[in-house]
Amino acid sequence: MNIKTILSKKIVWLGVVIIPLAAISTKAELGNSDSSYTAIIPTKTNTCNCYATDSTSYILPITFHNIVPGDLFTFNHQILADCFAWQQFISLNWPTNPSSDFGTPHDYSFVQWETYMHREVMFKDDGSRPPAWGTMVSDEYSRMFKTQKLLFNKTDTKLLTFVNKIEENGAAITFTPDQASPVGKPSWLGAQNFTNLWYEIMLNKDYYDFIVEKGFYNAKVQHDTIKRNLPINFPQGEYNGIVGAIELKAAWMEVVKPELSKWKRYKLSKAIVLDPITRRLRRTVVALVGLHILHKTQNQPTWVWATFEHIDNVPDRDNLNTSSAPPDGYNFYDPKCKDREVKIRTPNGDSLVIVPCIPNTPPRYYLNQAGPVPIQTVRVNSIDKNNAAPINALMQRKIKKFYPNSVWQYYELIDVIWSQSIQPDPTVPIRVPRNINRSTMLSGAGTVIANSTMETYVQSTKTCFDCHIFSTIAPYSRDTINNSKFGDFSFALTFAKYPAAKSDYLKKMKKKK
Repeated sequence: MNIKTILSKKIVWLGVVIIPLAAISTKAELGNSDSSYTAIIPTKTNTCNCYATDSTSYILPITFHNIVPGDLFTFNHQILADCFAWQQFISLNWPTNPSSDFGTPHDYSFVQWETYMHREVMFKDDGSRPPAWGTMVSDEYSRMFKTQKLLFNKTDTKLLTFVNKIEENGAAITFTPDQASPVGKPSWLGAQNFTNLWYEIMLNKDYYDFIVEKGFYNAKVQHDTIKRNLPINFPQGEYNGIVGAIELKAAWMEVVKPELSKWKRYKLSKAIVLDPITRRLRRTVVALVGLHILHKTQNQPTWVWATFEHIDNVPDRDNLNTSSAPPDGYNFYDPKCKDREVKIRTPNGDSLVIVPCIPNTPPRYYLNQAGPVPIQTVRVNSIDKNNAAPINALMQRKIKKFYPNSVWQYYELIDVIWSQSIQPDPTVPIRVPRNINRSTMLSGAGTVIANSTMETYVQSTKTCFDCHIFSTIAPYSRDTINNSKFGDFSFALTFAKYPAAKSDYLKKMKKKK
């Protein structure tokens, strides 16, 4: 049968299209790999229509399955962008465990995007080819902690402690659980349960294949490509075609007592983290509280920027006195907050700092100086009431209808940034910042878009592309003139190394001794 999809104020028929707009890939995203996980194709497919308050204007069919959409037929309204984001969210969070349903509570097995490759695994420290798809822990990292009695399953371990620099002896470990801003200052986020958030950046199979095929895991190859006057442009997702490059950033909150009923509302996973005080690895359980989805498509070569959060995270700043708190309280806000005095370690001995209750104030110490404490957090920009809010309510109802106990009914779309007009990829290498037409970059709220778990301290000053227009290729000491060339909105590229990088670093360290 035909599916009638409204793409504008007029009704548009898509001929003999038999599948929903968002279900456009025929290949499982996991692809050929060494992963112990496989994409689970549902035996029964649930579908619904996604729309805002006016169901006769813009409608996008949604299918509950594992097939990640490559693109929309067209992007011409915020409703379609928001619904596209929800289809991505559903497909990316589809279970890989055959015995699991969509969002089964206390299911620790990975969802689809958790099987993607970590940025630090893809870009190895010596600039060599990445390991096989499905590898989640690099050999370098395993060797670094070989003295600890923790066994890494290379295809079945969530490691939330990746470092920027791998040292053979593990003597120097760069510990970075911080957010991107403020730069050069402490920027970790503490939850109300006195734990800090952990972050991971994951890259999908099309991203991986592109890096491997082009050799861009090596910084020198990136620079050689630029010197041939060729830009680095990631693959675009296609309507009824390939998925295209996807980059995800997730925020995870540690769970102290996972057996509590509260956690039936959260996606839980088991992880290994690096304790900032003891400098040792430990096992823990984490709950997903924030997720960025960056997706490059033909209709959106400047990428689609979608961000989700758990509904229990924070209240809106403008509704502190009217909004009702979640059953077990907010994750990052306490209505009875009091300034807290913390004793920290310094080179000159112990010192005291005050962690205030002023919302969204960055912490005043690093986590290797003292343990985490709650950071009072609120949402600065309210969720778009005309589009995202009613779409969230609709999709949450549908999830509850199809999967009554699903944890995913407790997540919400914050907003989506997309371009009203196609801004093509550069045809030659350009320097940062990438010059884009900001007037065509739309979002539902029409203000700065921020995830309270990942842009906590810059919610009113910067939006996604404000930072990503400064993404560059990897630095290369023998071609510094090209270090500032644009990296197609992906900061992951800059983590590529070159074969001599490690030996150069070790020589430098030897001279210091």
